[in-house]
Amino acid sequence: MATTATVTVDERVRALCRVEGFEIVRFAPATLTQAARDAAQAALDEGRLADMAWMTGEWLDRATDPQRFLADARTAILVALPYHGDEAQTGPGVSRGRIARYARGRDYHRVFETKLRRIARTLREEFGAGARATVDYGPLLERPLAAAAGMGWLGKSTMLLVPGFGPWVLLGAIATTLELAPDRPLAKSCGSCTRCVVACPTGALGADGSVLDARLCISYHTIENRGPIPRELRAKFGDWVFGCDECLDSCPVGAANHDAYADFVPPDLEHARPALAGLLTLDEAAFRARFKGRAIMRARRDGLVRNACIALGNVGGPDDLAALISALNDASPLVRGHAAWAVSALANRHGLQPAARAALERCLEREQDSAVREELTLAITELGTRDSGLGSGAPHGNSG
Repeated sequence: MATTATVTVDERVRALCRVEGFEIVRFAPATLTQAARDAAQAALDEGRLADMAWMTGEWLDRATDPQRFLADARTAILVALPYHGDEAQTGPGVSRGRIARYARGRDYHRVFETKLRRIARTLREEFGAGARATVDYGPLLERPLAAAAGMGWLGKSTMLLVPGFGPWVLLGAIATTLELAPDRPLAKSCGSCTRCVVACPTGALGADGSVLDARLCISYHTIENRGPIPRELRAKFGDWVFGCDECLDSCPVGAANHDAYADFVPPDLEHARPALAGLLTLDEAAFRARFKGRAIMRARRDGLVRNACIALGNVGGPDDLAALISALNDASPLVRGHAAWAVSALANRHGLQPAARAALERCLEREQDSAVREELTLAITELGTRDSGLGSGAPHGNSG
């Protein structure tokens, strides 16, 4: 369809995106560089993708070839929404966990899907063009495309850093057969800055940055990992129960901009900093009712309660010991095992070893699951041995 004399196709497409709330819009050629392909393959070959089994070699082949995502694609349209917002303020008296900022409101997948599908449908109807949209679950690596489109540059945290916004944006992409004039890549980098590398509590970022090892990443473990959290990492998780913002919080790019799209703003404190003891009481039905429509559903009930146990072990107060002891009776072996670790960790910090030992030994007498028995045995052994401020009541810092 021909455009009017005053509006080009490029301008019309940008306008469609702005109508959907996307003020950040860039175009890139529908190709990915060999460097992007090599980086993705290296992550797979070196095991840095951990147990994310869907990221196979075949998946990466598709994700690094926009032509396989959409036949005859000419342009990748990249859009972004900000989500930084203000940090939730908490008061004394309740031990609270932290949820990554992107997950404090509505599930961003749902927000993007609706908007992107409307844009793609208009491209098909108005221009007769092929168009296919995706968020981060689809087989298309959107960050390298966004960098190629000049939206930002890939920082040492591996996040896309957008001028004025930093890493605090969520991305969506539409591949189209329309030939749109590409935006220029930015001639920017992180230079000598390594704040994100230093800030990572678990050392998940390579010494020089730009490489992320999911096997050490708090975000991976609290969301994607369905099994036990490695014992050597647990004390470094601090109060995170879903995701982690440490590398983002440390980044100076866009740090002063606290803009957030309305759907990503938490409506109350519990959406951002939930009471940890309350999370331990959730059964499957209560979990689904509470977190319906939020990204937290990805962790699943057992995963979130597991994470809450670890957080209480790290930051909980003396009054939280009872909640952890109750979690030793949880229906999930995964939860019971992590509750055992947390009982020991909390007791050592607050001088509550006798009560903890009695509870752990009672559970060991009746526990049938071999993995949980091992956790209980180790927890009993470690009572009184951790150098963690015994009796001081001071919680672990996030740097472990």
